[in-house]
Amino acid sequence: MNGLQPATAREPIVYVVHCVDTEGPLSETLDATFERLKAIYGLNLEPNRQTLEQLQRQRLDVGSPERARAVAETAAPRHLTYLETWDALDAMLDRLDAPAVRMALPDSDGMGWIVNWHCVAHYGFDPALNPRRRHLGVHAIFDHYRQRYGSDNPFNPLHWHFHPVARSRQANHSASAYFTSPVVFEIVSRRILERLWFPCVNRPGFNVERPDSHWFLEQWMPFDIANNNAGESCDQPDVGDGRLGDWRRAPADWVVYHPHHDDYQAPGACRRAIARCLYLGGRFNRITEREVEQAFERARQGPVVMAFFNHDFRDMVPEVQEMQGMLARATRRYPDVRWHHAGAVEAMRGVLGLRPEPHARFDLKIDRHGGVGHRLRVGLDRQPFGPQPWLCYALSDGSVWHDNLDTGLEPRHWHYTFDDQSTPLAEVVSIGLATNTADGRTTVTTLDPATGKQQVAFHN
Repeated sequence: MNGLQPATAREPIVYVVHCVDTEGPLSETLDATFERLKAIYGLNLEPNRQTLEQLQRQRLDVGSPERARAVAETAAPRHLTYLETWDALDAMLDRLDAPAVRMALPDSDGMGWIVNWHCVAHYGFDPALNPRRRHLGVHAIFDHYRQRYGSDNPFNPLHWHFHPVARSRQANHSASAYFTSPVVFEIVSRRILERLWFPCVNRPGFNVERPDSHWFLEQWMPFDIANNNAGESCDQPDVGDGRLGDWRRAPADWVVYHPHHDDYQAPGACRRAIARCLYLGGRFNRITEREVEQAFERARQGPVVMAFFNHDFRDMVPEVQEMQGMLARATRRYPDVRWHHAGAVEAMRGVLGLRPEPHARFDLKIDRHGGVGHRLRVGLDRQPFGPQPWLCYALSDGSVWHDNLDTGLEPRHWHYTFDDQSTPLAEVVSIGLATNTADGRTTVTTLDPATGKQQVAFHN
């Protein structure tokens, strides 16, 4: 539990959850900045430093004072300072990981700062349409952070982040639909088959959820750090009126809720739990001193998840120090409220009153089925979070496939038939299965059908 003590039902405690939308190096030229300002505000200006500084100081007539303030926020220097290489990004991480930052504000148990790294895969985009020079590849970002921190570092847990691919397939374009391409299924399947890893906690790319992603997450991931409602109108036109991340109808306080089947923004009876997560140092829906105080005030009624996010392609150290200042002032004003730096899984367990149970374990068998087929039989000793485990397999040509399991007549038993209507087993080089339990225990298993050899990994 990373030093955390279990929270009783009414104990005043704030779980401080720092999430990072982990996307790797990024660059933006001056011309690209002005192209973005034109796309957002319709400003047709000659790109140069002097004009940019005038916009930042609200010294240029762009139509109205309100519009000038919005433009200045979009073009603020802190939003335009990017880490363009892995060397620059790692140098920032070295400063972030130093005791001077991590231990600058120990929590109620004397523990240091925890960072939840939600690693994206820039995958499915056209490599020729990558003007921000994102680091492309299924595992490119994930592997960099796993090599740095390991898969299960309690102070640096690795989690899930996904940006749907836009119709343009341009790497800096945003979209909202999961199911217009098979990319999300391939990324998850390759994480299982090639890295023995499966997501448990979601941080939606650009805060985007919609009915399709809502139902996808509901099958697989118990925890969703997603609600971006700051209870205020947004003056940024590219994300206004519910464009992309729409949380305008979601709870505007620090409550953790189960969503409604038909509306991820409304409380209901779905399985997964959604926590609120505001932007640290961002240009909209920011976490403020008032929001921090409200988290501590609400904690007097019971445990609270206070989550916030930023990005690794900017210098995170000043933003973390800003957050530490807000926390320090709040802890002085609320000395009766315990608080903890927390991994997302631990925080959600604490608020929901879930005690971690043992990991689920798979029982896998393959036997002959019919004249030409084979049947994979899957047993699980504990109830999965969703209706069934994730099934995927890799073929000898390098491709991977995700498919549904058939449900058996016994509880927690499924099967899948390999034959000419699905895939002949002779073409399969690896089979992967993964599941979470409701309390966020993750189990991943791969099976070599030729040798029967299995690899198993447990996370969280």
